[in-house]
Amino acid sequence: MTNTNASAKDTRQVILDVKGLKKYFPIKKGFFKTTVGYTKAVDGVDLFIREGETLGLVGESGCGKTTTGRSILRLIEPTAGSIQFRDRSGKMLNLTELTKDELKAIRREMQIIFQDPFSSLNPRMSIERLIAEPLVVHEIGDKESRHERVVELLEAVGMSGQIASRYPHEFSGGQRQRIGIARALALNPRLIICDEPVSALDVSVQAQVLNIMQDLQERLGLTYLFIAHDLSVVEHISDRVGVMYLGRIVELTHSEELYQNPRHPYTEALLSAIPYADPDVVQEEILLEGNVPDPANAPPGCHFHPRCLYAEPRCSQEIPQLVPTRENPEHFVACHRHEALSLTPVQPPERLLKQVGG
Repeated sequence: MTNTNASAKDTRQVILDVKGLKKYFPIKKGFFKTTVGYTKAVDGVDLFIREGETLGLVGESGCGKTTTGRSILRLIEPTAGSIQFRDRSGKMLNLTELTKDELKAIRREMQIIFQDPFSSLNPRMSIERLIAEPLVVHEIGDKESRHERVVELLEAVGMSGQIASRYPHEFSGGQRQRIGIARALALNPRLIICDEPVSALDVSVQAQVLNIMQDLQERLGLTYLFIAHDLSVVEHISDRVGVMYLGRIVELTHSEELYQNPRHPYTEALLSAIPYADPDVVQEEILLEGNVPDPANAPPGCHFHPRCLYAEPRCSQEIPQLVPTRENPEHFVACHRHEALSLTPVQPPERLLKQVGG
């Protein structure tokens, strides 16, 4: 994917630049656990995020979104690719080349919010210990200063510092997720990977958590990689959106542009499936034939071609590259036919905002 540090419209520096990211999991069989193949969970992902923005990453379950996020942080080791991160001094570091000690130091600037607030918090630890743990690991401050920092973080996410002595089981899912956000903020990170942070919450609670995240982003200058499968939530919080299918990004552009001018058939199908609470909205859903292919035995060429309504012979033979469209250098798409197709956009974005309390 062609990438410059800033477009004519946005001059912010790129804080994260990922190129050719791959993560293959070996398939082992037999008594001697011989490798007989690979599950290609992430198969050549290119993306970049500018400082202070939110990049949404969407797609069906199993498409590689979470694996991409964890590979970027090296919580799981990527198979191949380059992960460039700009540190506080402005220097771009390739995270795949760092030693464990170097990675530990740079991880103070990168954190993650996990999907399930019920399993991501140790039930045996108090809220204070949970939030202060990153400070202890990185040997920051003493007991008194850490307590003050915990109280400050709890108040930042709309909770009282008096709950610090309590335990996770005493709180609801939305409250636990706020605690998870507070823990992610403990080290003053610059980049946060948000791994479906609201998917386990009720819709009304989702809106509250999203509003807290947006407020924190504005006040602290945070940068988010927001992983989700709910397109209405992604539209609400993201500046740009990347669409993944079977380990690859097939479309990447500004949020409003994606919803109003989709250029990939898979994006069109996802947008058509967005439910509307408004009975006056009638939108025909595009039903894709077949199931998502097995990433251990992905189709040749474009992975989407067996289910695509617009596929032609070339699609099953050549892998489409993620390239900018002719009309918009900030709109990237991986489709051989993107210039010839006229795809159906989603309903006006304000209809989506109403559904998440925007």
